[in-house]
Amino acid sequence: MAKNEREQHPEKSGPTEQAGQAEHISIDLSLCNKDGLCISECPAFLLSRGEDRFPVVSAQAAERCIMCGHCVAVCPTGALRLAGKGPAELAPIDPALAISPEAAEQFMRSRRSVRRFSSKRVERELFRRIIDTARYAPSGVNTQPVNWIVVSDPDLLVALIDLTAKSLRRLPYFMPYLDAWSRGEDLILRSAPHLVVAHAPKGGMDNTTNCVIALSHFELAAHALGLGTCWAGLFTYAAGRSKGIASALCIPDGHKIYGALMLGRPKYGFKRLPERKRPPVRFL
Repeated sequence: MAKNEREQHPEKSGPTEQAGQAEHISIDLSLCNKDGLCISECPAFLLSRGEDRFPVVSAQAAERCIMCGHCVAVCPTGALRLAGKGPAELAPIDPALAISPEAAEQFMRSRRSVRRFSSKRVERELFRRIIDTARYAPSGVNTQPVNWIVVSDPDLLVALIDLTAKSLRRLPYFMPYLDAWSRGEDLILRSAPHLVVAHAPKGGMDNTTNCVIALSHFELAAHALGLGTCWAGLFTYAAGRSKGIASALCIPDGHKIYGALMLGRPKYGFKRLPERKRPPVRFL
């Protein structure tokens, strides 16, 4: 689009606002300072400079936009609206809540894989809060494909352990875990009071990675609230082989379980940061 849409479509835009297709991206030209930040930041290249240096919106904005919201978030003057939402609808970043690099390092290093849980249940509101944070995890082309299931029913948890054991029983490597379960000792879900499952459509833009990143965000958000998690590797492996697990959790057709976390309140606290080996690094 070579000219501002306020010139091409005055009936839609008015004297001071430029609109994108179907009002997908709109710009209040009375607020725009022509700094070009929105143009530079847009990953889909939907904005360009017009002859008057105001941003010009692509005619394909509605079809090509990935709804990342960067154009609205980066604008210092609040001139943009995306799909009807502007700066007033977006939470501002509070500098007072910024953490130091040292605090961030300790927080991430202090995360532990918890395998001993208190029997006390976690409130549903805490799950909502954690998932509300985890939804900001990056995903391929901002598809946001992750669906969550929180399992708290004790009978269903036992059924899932049974289905996991059944799925793994022909694999010799897993026999110690299966033998323990046959004796009544749960080494599969570690007697956690909750299981958090992430599922998404099969295929897509690498939904394995999308779900793992979302679960990692979930894990850190849970850690910030004093909760403990552990990756449910045996369950996840079995879920890829067992139709019974998908059926028990009512996984939709065309979806797949990509990962899961045991979750609960840690039975014990940790006082120190155990060491980890330093990985090999190459700078090229």
